[in-house]
Amino acid sequence: MRKRYKTPTSCENNAKPLTKHVGVMMEQVTFHSVMRAAYEAVRLWALASAQYPKQHGLIVNVAAACIIEVVSVFALNARRALEVLPPTQKFQIAQPRWLWEPKVEGEVVHDLRDALNRIIHAQQLDVGFEELPQKNSVIDEGALVVPYVRAATDRKELAFIDPFALSHAFLYSVLPLLFDSTVMSDLGTERRAEARTTNLGGL
Repeated sequence: MRKRYKTPTSCENNAKPLTKHVGVMMEQVTFHSVMRAAYEAVRLWALASAQYPKQHGLIVNVAAACIIEVVSVFALNARRALEVLPPTQKFQIAQPRWLWEPKVEGEVVHDLRDALNRIIHAQQLDVGFEELPQKNSVIDEGALVVPYVRAATDRKELAFIDPFALSHAFLYSVLPLLFDSTVMSDLGTERRAEARTTNLGGL
């Protein structure tokens, strides 16, 4: 029988450490944060890969609000997940979706822990939209993409953080260290099985 993995609820005992099927020992609350960070990382990957209609301000505004929410929730949970790994272990943000360079002065953050802390403690957090060349656009009236967010804290000035590279660093570098590959394989198989049994209506 396939093992079921679920996140803890308020009625469950979160004090028992998980010792099976994980790469490192972690508490239930940490396990929940790891899974939530992974889910939000996938959402951030999708949002940072999408093209948005330049002439449709409402969609752009909704996308900006969504990205702020997702990157914030991701940062909180990803930082908690990283607490079970050695603090000296570094992870680089190095895999962009879009090729870009800052047009204004500002540091480009390349360290994952640093980026997460800046987002968590941000007093200013902006979404950066840039226009794609028409030849690369799939939207006739012009497309915008999100190659970066900018974060400033009370101690650090406004800096650029690539949201796609941020999610890539977590999913490719951090997550495999936290989980045995069989856990993610089982979870993925279950999700795909659920998708195959979903009624797609008229599609």
